[in-house]
Amino acid sequence: MSGGDLLAQGIAAQNAGRMEEAETAFRALLQTRPEDPSALHALGVLALVRGDAEAAVPLLARSLRQRHGDAAAFANLCAALRQLGRLDQAAIAGREAVLIDPNLDMAHHNLASVLLDLKDHEGALEPLRRYIELAPDSTFQRFLLGTSLMVLNREAEAETVWRDLLRLTPDDGRVHANLGVVLKHLRRFEEAVASYHRALVLMPTESAVLNNLGLSLSQTGESDDEALLWLRRAIRLKPDFADAWLNIALVLRNQNRIDEALDYCRRALAADPEHAEANTLLGNCLLLKGQMRAGFAAYEWRTKLREFQAPKHMYPSPSWPGGDPAGLTLLLHDEQGLGDGIQFARYAPMLAARGARIIVGCARPLVRLFASLPGVAEVVATGQSSPPHDFHAPLLSLPHLLAEETVPPLAAPYLSAEPALSARWADRFAGVGGLKVGLVWAGNPEFRDDRRRSPGLATMLGLLDVPGVRFFALQKGGGRGDLERLAGWPGDHFTDLGPEIGDFADTAAIMANLDLVISSCTAPAHLAGALGRPAWTILPLNADWRWRESGTDTPWYPTMTLFRQERIGDWAPVMGRVREALVRLAAAR
Repeated sequence: MSGGDLLAQGIAAQNAGRMEEAETAFRALLQTRPEDPSALHALGVLALVRGDAEAAVPLLARSLRQRHGDAAAFANLCAALRQLGRLDQAAIAGREAVLIDPNLDMAHHNLASVLLDLKDHEGALEPLRRYIELAPDSTFQRFLLGTSLMVLNREAEAETVWRDLLRLTPDDGRVHANLGVVLKHLRRFEEAVASYHRALVLMPTESAVLNNLGLSLSQTGESDDEALLWLRRAIRLKPDFADAWLNIALVLRNQNRIDEALDYCRRALAADPEHAEANTLLGNCLLLKGQMRAGFAAYEWRTKLREFQAPKHMYPSPSWPGGDPAGLTLLLHDEQGLGDGIQFARYAPMLAARGARIIVGCARPLVRLFASLPGVAEVVATGQSSPPHDFHAPLLSLPHLLAEETVPPLAAPYLSAEPALSARWADRFAGVGGLKVGLVWAGNPEFRDDRRRSPGLATMLGLLDVPGVRFFALQKGGGRGDLERLAGWPGDHFTDLGPEIGDFADTAAIMANLDLVISSCTAPAHLAGALGRPAWTILPLNADWRWRESGTDTPWYPTMTLFRQERIGDWAPVMGRVREALVRLAAAR
């Protein structure tokens, strides 16, 4: 029998599943043509099918020495090397396969599989997408693509993939569940709830879906009690489910039930002591209770959170471990919101007074303002090259590094307005009579819980008719849309200064000439407090950890008064109390 006949006989037997007959034919061919690439390739594939990757690799490699441009052989070599755990070599073989034949779907699948094993989700995207182009009805590769996009936090793209997959597999509960996760991360909570309900029809005892449904319901702001029911059901099914214990704690914390939230945080940590979210929430709750030392220690877990937004900088220095700062040059940098930077910049003068040379790195809108920090040697914008220094530390880690038991008292404001700029605004306000009040009604809409903390301008309209008061809007960012929705209102006793504010130095100069600042829980509230200006801060029921769980004053800012919500989402009573206080203040003037 000729070599060609033996090859055809072996392929026919292989296609029919008669593997022993196929192997006999291929080996007979090799007796006459020992390096025949087709026979070597075919024997390598047979070994691979049998799970003998150790035997497959040398056969496939020999075939490629004879036929260098064989994309299928490279693709199969990729699969064999992957089975042996030789992933870097497998990736090289897989890349060769797709380079030789971009239309070989198997090559794209094998390469993607290796890259996923290597945790290279970014690299896997292209071969997965190419496979789907070549095999439009593929479902497994779509699932892998959607999962990789979620790992990469590319939720909008992942949503498209999951919806496309539902077109092909409408009864796959996993896909409905993953779409729900994506929608939750996109903060489209009502849609997420609907996806989780559809998933539960198909997977009624899936504890992860029950947990995510409960979390999403709590984020709608109206369904905390229902959320607790689903979360407790998840725990009944899986008693060691740390995420579900944590999410109950989150709901209780949103209801300002801090002692109960602490208990559930500890139950989450009993199930998973390394749970970053549970440790961070524990820190939040301890700080709400006024337990600063333990609270800030636990709050150090924040940097391990998925949603931690601090820019990743490569500092040429090690992290400061704390201790005596005398004689050191320290770079103190912000990491989260502008308000956090303003609040914790207070520690820069303290460390300077203890003998350190202090450089502050901060977001660009804070640079001019932070130049007024007493004792600070230099202020640089985030992204600029860092001046020489010995150690660096995040501003929000300083209470922990200094082992603070209480908030250090302020002998004087630690920020001040630029004198010349303040004088210009003094001239501007010279002819303004009555009580001059700055107004801020919304924070950064990108903040995860902004819808709870930002009352909006419409809720403040009842303040604006108090006799003897002139209002000056200091609002920047997304909240300015409220002004457009209220076009033509409220009249000549309300002046919008937002367009004249370039950064926080401008805001500070304006505040220096106002009698009062009324603000939601956002950066201008911190600025007013840091400047030592009278400030009224309006807080939601689930007030941030820095404001403690109750009370009308705060140790962070002696000139600040807190007005707290009593029921989630109900701003009317809060604004009623603010209005009464404003009437009294205006009358006293």
